[in-house]
Amino acid sequence: MKQDDINEIEWRNPANWTWRGPLGLYASKRDTRLLVPKAMPMMGWTLNFGHPGWTGVLVALAALALVLAVAQRLFT
Repeated sequence: MKQDDINEIEWRNPANWTWRGPLGLYASKRDTRLLVPKAMPMMGWTLNFGHPGWTGVLVALAALALVLAVAQRLFT
């Protein structure tokens, strides 16, 4: 079985979703994708919270927000 097939099976598994509505969160360690379509794909994308790289993404976003806040404070 190819990894793409495993990813699809994991995405369809309701046990990997906290709630399958538009605001549901997804976590699967077997799914190699960092970004996955929401349970309702027309609603956009969500992070795979089971992927080890999501922590780095969230830390980077928090650091960016902090840098922007400090820069605004310094230059206004």
